[in-house]
Amino acid sequence: MQDYKNDFIKWIKSNNFENLICIDNFEKITILDLSKQKIKNIPESICILKNLSVLKLSNNRIKSLPSSIGELQKLKNLQCENNLIEDIPVSISKLSNLLILNLNGNRIKKIPKELCLLTNLTRLTLAANKIKHIPKDLKKLDKLLYLSFDTNEIKKIPNIFEKMNELYYLDLSFNKLTNLPKSFSKLKELKTLLLEENKLENIELIEELKSLTKLNLTNNNLKKIDINFKKLCKLEVLILDENFLKELPNSILNLNNLIILSVSTNCLTNLPEDIDKLIKLEELDLEDNKLKALPNKIYKLNNLKTLYIKHNNKIKIPENLNLNYLDILGESYE
Repeated sequence: MQDYKNDFIKWIKSNNFENLICIDNFEKITILDLSKQKIKNIPESICILKNLSVLKLSNNRIKSLPSSIGELQKLKNLQCENNLIEDIPVSISKLSNLLILNLNGNRIKKIPKELCLLTNLTRLTLAANKIKHIPKDLKKLDKLLYLSFDTNEIKKIPNIFEKMNELYYLDLSFNKLTNLPKSFSKLKELKTLLLEENKLENIELIEELKSLTKLNLTNNNLKKIDINFKKLCKLEVLILDENFLKELPNSILNLNNLIILSVSTNCLTNLPEDIDKLIKLEELDLEDNKLKALPNKIYKLNNLKTLYIKHNNKIKIPENLNLNYLDILGESYE
C-alpha cells in the first residue's frame, strides 16, 4: 500500500497536479476532476483513493484505464468522455456502486460482458465509438434511466429492453439499424427516442411507447408511417425529415399535445385537411416537399408561430395566418 501511495504522489508531482489533488490525506478525497489536463495515462496506484465517489477524466488523451480501477469500490460516477480508450477493463465489474458511466467519444469496439454486471447503473453513455454489437446481457441493467449508443456501427439491437421499465431516454441515432427488437414495446416510461440516421423501414413497435414526448426519425428508409398516433397522445415533438413519405396518416391528428412537427425533405403532396386538430402546434416544417397547397383549415392553428415551406410548388399563403416567422425563400408565392 505504501508503494502505491508513493507512486501516486510521484505521478501527481510529475503532472503538476498538486493544486488539484491533496497529497496530505488521500482518504478525504471523494471527488476528483482531472478533465482537460492532457493526461495520457492513469496509474494503477489510483486505487489508493478508497473513498472516491466521483472521478472525471474527460477530454484527455488516455488510451486505457488501469485494471485497478475496480478497487474504487465507492465510485458512483465515472466520466471518461473524449479520450482514446480502446478497451473497457474487465475489472470494471467490481464497481458495484457505479450509477453513471460516460465513455462517449472514444475508440471502443466491444462492450465486455463484465460491464453488464453493473446492475446499479442508471446512466450509460457510449456514443461516438466504434461499437458493432450490443451484448444480450445488457438486459441485466434494468435500473437504467438514460442510455445512449448514438454514432456507432450497430446493425441490430438484441432483446435487451424487456425489464428496463424505468428507461426514459434512449439514443440510437447514427447507426445502421434496419429494425427494432420486440422488447422495444416494453419501454413504457420512455419519453425521448432518437433514431435519426438509420435504415429503419418499419416502426410499428413505437406506438406502444405511450409516455413518449419526443421522437426523431430523421433520415431513415420510411415510405409510410405505420403508427397509430392515437396511442402516443403525449407526443410533443415529432421529426420525420429526410425520408420518402408521400402522405401523413390521419391518426397524426390525434396528437393534441404536439408542439413541433417537422417533415422536411420528403415527397408529400398534401397534408391532412383537419390539421387544425393539432391545437398546440407552434412550429411546422414542410420544406422541400411536393406540396401544391396548404390545408384550408391551417389558419385555425392559433398557436402556430413558425412555418417553413420553401422548396415546394407554388403555394398560396392564407392571409389570416398569425405567424412570427415564415420561410418562403427561393420560391415564388401568390
